[in-house]
Amino acid sequence: MNGFNDELLSNALIDDIIGGDLVGQTDDDLETQHIPNPKAIKRDAKLKLRKLEREQSLKEILPDLPKQNESIHIISGAKFDFWTWCPVICQMMSGTDDLWCSTWTASRSNCVELIELADNKIIRGKIHMLTGLYFKRRESAVYSFLLNEIQKRDGEFKASRNHAKVVLLKNTKANQFLTIEGSANLTSNPRLEQYIVSNDKKLYDFHKNWMKELIAS
Repeated sequence: MNGFNDELLSNALIDDIIGGDLVGQTDDDLETQHIPNPKAIKRDAKLKLRKLEREQSLKEILPDLPKQNESIHIISGAKFDFWTWCPVICQMMSGTDDLWCSTWTASRSNCVELIELADNKIIRGKIHMLTGLYFKRRESAVYSFLLNEIQKRDGEFKASRNHAKVVLLKNTKANQFLTIEGSANLTSNPRLEQYIVSNDKKLYDFHKNWMKELIAS
């Protein structure tokens, strides 16, 4: 690793494991007086365009859902991120009965879109979200937003020493039980990442069971 950001993320991983605080970090690091300048509006427009480009890139390499008991292994080539799977798969399977998700951290834009999927009934049931301690401690504003919005919709949330990245989507009527496993977090990440997309109820239940156990703990 090299550079301040890589060192910070490395320490944050250790922080999740041992439950300690990052060296040199204080509560003040969770506050800011910064107000975005007007260029943020232009960046937002660009982000929407990039979002459409990422979704199109994913649809091109995965035009159809995996068949029952089939898995598809994918390398992203930095063309899309982990979150891209959620709206794309939901569209392909005509919505999901609920959503189970495990990630180390997440970006605000992806959290906002997650809530929008619920409000638009694309996610028809509850959201069950697991994150790492890093997300709670170092992304407190995004953490608070996501926690409050999930709880408003009767969903479940738990932060723990978690670094697993898994998303579960299902359409019971269509007998579709989708598991997406990958190396990336729910953040915009222009790096090479690997994913496995499976339509397998046993695998879906396997991941759902350990998530339920962690949320209930």
